[in-house]
Amino acid sequence: MIKLNKKVIVSLMGVDGSGKTTLAKKLHKVFKKSKYLHLKPYILFQDRRTVIKDPHYQKKSSFILSLLRLFSWLISYKIFFHQNKSTNIYIFDRYSHDILIDPLRYKHSLSQSLTKSILKFFPKPNLWIFLNPSLKTIKSRKLELQDSELKRQIRDYTHFFKNQKNVLKINEDAHKKNIFKTITKRIINLTTWKKF
Repeated sequence: MIKLNKKVIVSLMGVDGSGKTTLAKKLHKVFKKSKYLHLKPYILFQDRRTVIKDPHYQKKSSFILSLLRLFSWLISYKIFFHQNKSTNIYIFDRYSHDILIDPLRYKHSLSQSLTKSILKFFPKPNLWIFLNPSLKTIKSRKLELQDSELKRQIRDYTHFFKNQKNVLKINEDAHKKNIFKTITKRIINLTTWKKF
């Protein structure tokens, strides 16, 4: 007898140009009972984000505003998962923990230690997918960040995932048939468990 878990959270992480959005949307099409989200759920307001062309030319917010923003994220995650119990798979293109790797993108000014303390209260993904193709591949897709910043982020992502469980690291193009099959199989294994 096969039963479905109540929910499985899949988080795709990696630098801009690593292929997160394309892969997330492809997975969403493959899995019928799934929901695609970017970074966080939007509960009270619609997603009115615009593309940030130069994410590292922004000024950081004040301590209070950064704190309030992170707590608003936490509330939206908690409410969202409490309300959405019928969906089996949640596919996130980026996740809240991305703020540790690239705080400037989110105008975030809290210390790493305080940010980590708050992030402990967020739901943890059942599967982290770390997309880490070659720098050449990344630059062929997006040229938003300088090489030095890309290398720093890749290094910080690598360090972050050393301390996480259930990480699937993809060093090639994640859309190749054999790799995509590996990813989908890993998700299927998470969504089902056998009862004898």
